[in-house]
Amino acid sequence: MVLLVLSVTPVQIQPYARNIAKAEEYLARHFNGNLQLIYESEDPGPHWLRCEFTSFQWRYNQTYWLYSDNLFAYLALRSHYPELSDRIRTAIQSYRQPPADFFEVLGGERIQLPLHDAQDFIVAQSDSHVVLIRRHNSTRLAFGNYVDFWMYEALEYALEYNLASAVFLVHRAEALWRGNGLSDWSFTVFDHMFSNQKLALLLFTARAIGIRLVHEDEMEAHLWSMQNDDGGIASLSYPNGKKAGSANAETTALTILIYNQQLLAHFPKVEIPTISASVTMAILPLVMVLLLLLSYGNKRRVLIV
Repeated sequence: MVLLVLSVTPVQIQPYARNIAKAEEYLARHFNGNLQLIYESEDPGPHWLRCEFTSFQWRYNQTYWLYSDNLFAYLALRSHYPELSDRIRTAIQSYRQPPADFFEVLGGERIQLPLHDAQDFIVAQSDSHVVLIRRHNSTRLAFGNYVDFWMYEALEYALEYNLASAVFLVHRAEALWRGNGLSDWSFTVFDHMFSNQKLALLLFTARAIGIRLVHEDEMEAHLWSMQNDDGGIASLSYPNGKKAGSANAETTALTILIYNQQLLAHFPKVEIPTISASVTMAILPLVMVLLLLLSYGNKRRVLIV
């Protein structure tokens, strides 16, 4: 008996493998072994939370978000830094905080719709650090043209097998692509800066539900052009598409998650992948040879798997 196994899955080389590795290293370097958490950013400027909390005194490298930052980092590091990922997950659980009812959907957990606006809470603090959570539990419903809201909503719709609504929201976000960023209300109404974490979310959601964006390759290349020398992904970019300043843990982790096949597999897909025409033509001559061999009857048995 001759056993012949034909593989119809083409070998794919990840063109951004080195970029992904550098991004993972960035997160690992920002891990605080005492807190077992990753800090928000290396940005040296005053923290934006001073506008929200009048007594906020900590820098970005002293600020630790259980979610979204460390939730995303735990998921992003699970493949290549499993021990570090487990330590972050254990640290998050040790604070015994209620869920965000928002960010968890990336891990395949269900969230409530309609979405609500966010509230930030300090759960631990000292002179040298502060630990926070962001929960979407405001009495106000989330409102406005914000790509991140749409993508979290789309992922929940996908888990509900309401794929038509998920696809609608993805294409709605895709229509805001301007070649160097997504022009939702954050850009057009507020600071006129593109948010790169929203671009990562769009790419993740499209892949999660199995649809190919028209400008996906361009979007992906632009997102990686936001990578700094330290491996982190800049959180913001200027209207001309040039990266603006420092990276942060949230944007970097989300960019890594675009390639997490185990995570993407949690979501129902719109399309079932088929064998491409090029692959079909490549294996056709071999199939014809096998048919000829089969015609010899008792001389040899060929099993095609």
